[in-house]
Formats: sequence, C-alpha cells, structure tokens
Amino acid sequence: MSTLVIILAAFAAIFLALLFFKRMRKAKCRRVVSLAEQQGHANEQASLLFDLNIPFTPDVHDVIYVENEYDSAINEYIQEHYEEIQQQFLSKKATFIYLPKLCGQEVSKEALHYMFPFLQQKSSFVNGNLTIEMLKNHILSGSIEGPALIHFVRMEAENPSNYYYTYRPLVADFSVPLSEQFEWYLKYLTFSYQGKSGTSFNALSEPKNEDDFADHYFNDGSDNILFADKSINDLKDEIRQRIIELRKRGVQLHLLNELVEEQPTLSRLVVDKDFRIFLPDYNNMEITMSPLPKAVYLLFLKHPEGIAFKQLHDYYDELLGIYKQISNRVIELNIKSSIRDITDPTKNSINEKCTRIREAFLKQFDYVYARHYFITGKRGEPKRITLPRELVDLQAL
Repeated sequence: MSTLVIILAAFAAIFLALLFFKRMRKAKCRRVVSLAEQQGHANEQASLLFDLNIPFTPDVHDVIYVENEYDSAINEYIQEHYEEIQQQFLSKKATFIYLPKLCGQEVSKEALHYMFPFLQQKSSFVNGNLTIEMLKNHILSGSIEGPALIHFVRMEAENPSNYYYTYRPLVADFSVPLSEQFEWYLKYLTFSYQGKSGTSFNALSEPKNEDDFADHYFNDGSDNILFADKSINDLKDEIRQRIIELRKRGVQLHLLNELVEEQPTLSRLVVDKDFRIFLPDYNNMEITMSPLPKAVYLLFLKHPEGIAFKQLHDYYDELLGIYKQISNRVIELNIKSSIRDITDPTKNSINEKCTRIREAFLKQFDYVYARHYFITGKRGEPKRITLPRELVDLQAL
C-alpha cells in the first residue's frame, strides 16, 4: 500500500511540475508580448515593397491578410469571426481585407454604383479573382514567410512609384490567442502617411496673416494623395457613416477596378432652369444642396478660371444675386450677413460651404470621380471646379 502511495505521490508531483512549467512558459510568453505591445511591436515589424503594377490602388486604411501557404487554424478563425474582425477594424476607420472572402462575394448594386457611378443601372455585381499568389508576383523586396497582416504606409523614398507595406506576422499559438493578436495590432495601427520628404501631408503651419485664414484651412480632401477618398473626417456624421458602410458592403471595390468592363467616364453636369443639378451620364443622378452652398457652387461654376479666397469680397453682390434667384424670395438681413461671412476671408464660412458641397457629391459617388465636380485647389492659389467646361450646361444662369 505504501508503494502505491509513493507512486501516486510521484505522479502527482510530476503533474504539478508540468503544470507549473506550462503556466510559467505561458506567463513568460505573455510578458514578452506585453513588452512588444508597449513598444508597438517595433522589433517584430518587417516590410514588403510592391511594384507600381500591383493590381489595385494602395490605400492606407486597408489591412490585407496574406500567407505563403494555407494555414488552416488561422483561416478557420478568420472565417468564424469575420464579421467581428471587420467591426474591430471599422472602429479604427480601417478595413480588413480577407482575399478569399473578397473573391467570391456578390456586391450590392448600391455599393457598386457608388464606386463606379458611370455603370448603367442594369449592372449587378463584380466577382473578383485577386489572389495572394497574384500579389507575390509584384513583390520587389521582402517575402511572405507565413500568415501576416500587411499595411500600406508610404511610397518608397528612392522611387515614389513603388509601395511600402509593413508586415506583421500572425501565429496560431495557444499561448497568445489570435483575438489578442488582432487587438494588439489594432491598438498600434496608425494612418500617418509619410511622403517622399518624410513630412506628413497633414502638417500645417500657422496662417501668415488674417487674410490667409480661410485659404489656409481650406481642405478639398486631396492632401493625402492616394487615399484622399478617405479624408472624410470633416463631413457630417451621417454622410461619413454612409461612405464607410458602402465601402464595407462593397468589399473595397477599388481593388477590382481592372475587372469592371465599362470604361470610366465623367458625366455632364446640368443646372436646369429650376436650379436643380443633374449628372445625366451617371443615371441622371441629382445632386442636392441647401440654398447657400448651392449659391457658392454656382458662383464657382460661373468662374471656371477660379476664385482666390482673399478676393471673395469682390463677389459679394454676384453671390447675393445668385442666392436671390435660387430662393426666389426677398433677401432677409440674416442672409445678407451670412453671405458677408462667406465672402470674408478672415472667417471660416467659405470652408464650411465648400465642405457641404463636397459631401453633396461624396454621399452619391466615390472621390475618384467626385473630385472633378466640387471645389478644389492648393492653398495660396485660386479655387475652382476642374470639370471640363464642355461638360457643364448652365441653363439657369
């Protein structure tokens, strides 16, 4: 009996020792990850460089899952938690791109026409065939060693036509659950795009004088070059959420540009006798605005050469006249005051109206095409609408 007790005690001691060792190993692993978490995974971050022929437009808000060979554990986790992962990324204003999901999914007609407004109503959906193997053909440096998340951060300094991506490995290791790996990745995900000079395009100095105020803070969404279509932070919440939701439902259709058979085109813009704005070649889409932003928009349509914000005071009477035609009523004192604010370059009213104009188009279709229709321009230069004049039909003015 004593021998049996000794044997059982020995087995118990071995079991406890193994359990202690396992817990210590797990705790050590978690301490290492915790340290990496504090450092933003700086020492674990690799990179990939893609050539200019990569079959989609790189976007700083997209994070793509890649692997060198099929990893069943990670793929099963992603497929089982796909909606949850998507929501996690959306909460950071990012989009999780899982190519197997992208390549077999039907796209809603609404999302399709938002991304490609020139498509006819009969168009239904796009079925993609972008694969990880296709991506590998465009790698210039670095390699896909295993499951990982890649994220576009900048153009290559020596050759601005090449695209630099960070590479963060994923490991199907029970000591660090995949859910935590995704959480830690998102915790340190940033969208601070750096150009060739290394200076952020979002950096602004202070305006030189009061007359530069409106011009200095003018934003047409184009500061960030490749991903200007995501510069929507100053739009109304409902417009911003609509754009995010359409992109989510469209599963990042900009990845599939090459698969759309119809040739991209700009639509004619018609302002009819009732001052309604239509785009006939985009399924006769109507662009709606409230009277004050519409008056500003028509003023810039009438001046294709552009208007410098510091000269806006010269257009007070003309803008007032346009508003009177649109509203078809007696101008009240508060309207005169509002138009005076719009034409005052020391105030921000003109920027607010330009933002309302921009969102009127962006809520209907993607920035790639919308940018030709709203007011754009560099700081210190006249602002204008770049749509070719042969496509503009002003029936009301």
